[in-house]
Amino acid sequence: MSYTLDWAILLQVIVWGVAGCLLFFDTSYQTRAEAADRSRTSSLQTLSILLISLLGVSVFFSESPGLSAFKVYQLSVTVAFILRFTGRFGIVETLNNLFLGCGILTIADIAAAFLMPELVFVQSELGEPRFRGDLIAQTGCVSIIGLILLLTLKSDLPRMKFTFWAFIFGSVLVLSLMRTSYVLLFVFLILAVLRRPAIPVLRKIATLTLLAVPFVGNTLITILNEQRKVEDLLTISGRAELWSHLIEITVAKGPWFGLGYFAASRIYGPEVNAELGTAHSAFVEIYAGGGILSLVAFLLIWAVLGWMVLKVYLSRPGKTGFAIVGLFLAALFLNGIGGELQAEPAGFCFWCVVAAFAALPFTNLSPNTTTDHSPLLAMSVPQLQESDATG
Repeated sequence: MSYTLDWAILLQVIVWGVAGCLLFFDTSYQTRAEAADRSRTSSLQTLSILLISLLGVSVFFSESPGLSAFKVYQLSVTVAFILRFTGRFGIVETLNNLFLGCGILTIADIAAAFLMPELVFVQSELGEPRFRGDLIAQTGCVSIIGLILLLTLKSDLPRMKFTFWAFIFGSVLVLSLMRTSYVLLFVFLILAVLRRPAIPVLRKIATLTLLAVPFVGNTLITILNEQRKVEDLLTISGRAELWSHLIEITVAKGPWFGLGYFAASRIYGPEVNAELGTAHSAFVEIYAGGGILSLVAFLLIWAVLGWMVLKVYLSRPGKTGFAIVGLFLAALFLNGIGGELQAEPAGFCFWCVVAAFAALPFTNLSPNTTTDHSPLLAMSVPQLQESDATG
């Protein structure tokens, strides 16, 4: 393999190098969990460490060990930072910053659309310009994550601020033409209607939106079909062929430890399509890069998260709890058919959900209890609502 080092790569190395050093030398850190029980390490933390370690082993089987090592390092820094920040400041503060980050990136996409359109516009399958935001932040990802947090955690914003962010996220989501995000929003609103969480704004918006779908749904689908190819739904915009190819290559060449995290998709993906540079699925990326052992660790993380999220959802949670439910859905959809587990909103979304459950104990998920002070379960009890608001 030949390597090309330009200023963008050098900047990435410097930024992530500084981030790693700051985490390593931050000796004053002590999480709330450690303060209560120094011997406690959650199963999610253990599985996350196992996943990163197994992906690290894949470096020795990679045809581009430098790229694989850097990506594993990026993932390590991302996970360590989110777990540490959540342990120190609480999940509410973490999600507040995730909302702020999505807001900044969404506004940056909008500004670039007017000032530097080549950064955010691409040509769709039908030759129409599409507002995708690849070189800043994918519009469909940041807008849907921001919208989920707005309808849950930030639902008590003053009316003018709430309307502003609803317009920003909503308009960018519509213009992104990202069908995955549309389906994700629809599923999220259905869950809100079915469980009716203790968030009045979300309940009203979800009910009104779903009531309007039968009347405007056909029109919206027609408009979307004029911009995107309907037949691409069957191949998931060409991803099915890519996934099949990467899986076949991995089975043949390195089924147990993979072919190098991220390097595998960069090397073998272009054999299917020269423009493809990633696996376009975190699950396939993990398998192609780290083999079956890494994939099993990754799936175990999802299984543990899924069980915990289900318990929170069935408890009819408040705004923080339902935000976690929504972010779990976002992580599943966005990482399932695209996105990265590091250095990208979809990845940050996933690890924020992991951090929420890794940092906080869950002793009782009953909505009527007054003994569980987890901010994820801000029920109708006054002291729990106060805990939810302050983090």
